[in-house]
Amino acid sequence: MLVHTRADDELDVTEWLLQAADDPARARAEWQTMDVALLRCGVRFTAVRVRADVVFAAARSEECARVDAYLADALHGGPVFVDRRSGWYYCLITAGTFTTWRVPDTACLAADTYLGVPHPSIDSSRYQARSSWCVPPARPGVVCQADAVAQMTELGRFLLVGAEETDDA
Repeated sequence: MLVHTRADDELDVTEWLLQAADDPARARAEWQTMDVALLRCGVRFTAVRVRADVVFAAARSEECARVDAYLADALHGGPVFVDRRSGWYYCLITAGTFTTWRVPDTACLAADTYLGVPHPSIDSSRYQARSSWCVPPARPGVVCQADAVAQMTELGRFLLVGAEETDDA
């Protein structure tokens, strides 16, 4: 019986992500020295950038573990990482989606846009990391469903507007 371990999955995901690098050897070195590598959107995936306040509103929490659990559930296990310094969440989606993406208060990164992507081993338990995976990629090629990302974003925007109206009352 062949056993496929978490380490095997991580290696497979790493190799898949590296297919989006102009220079895979340089990307590996970037991961080793800086924990993030510049990968090109539009090759294997693209990313939707969502503000942290929208994600927190949708998750109804700012607590890291609760936000991660919400994202894993709402996005059906699709990969998401956060850049804590910039306050952006990045949901990986199918590469061609940027041509049709029209969700307010988000940006779907166009083909040939470079994105600093954390190594697959860097999850939310690494609080000191600038970027970490909230929901690490489970397997090569598995990305978020664009509709699920849109729904999560719309929910967060709706709840933010409701909170602002309550604060104004």
